Amino acid sequence: MLEEPRFIQKGYEYFDDNTGKWCIKEDAPEWAKKEFQEFYNHIDPEPDDDGIVTIA
Repeated sequence: MLEEPRFIQKGYEYFDDNTGKWCIKEDAPEWAKKEFQEFYNHIDPEPDDDGIVTIA
């Protein structure tokens, strides 16, 4: 099980009703933006052009 990331604990994440996705606030510090991207790449990876999903 994953620990709750700091960017969530600090309130830098929000749900965008228009897109239906979780987003990081524009004014979030760089460490939070990086952590957000790494976290969501890990739990919801995007397939590459060949349809292959790589989990880091």
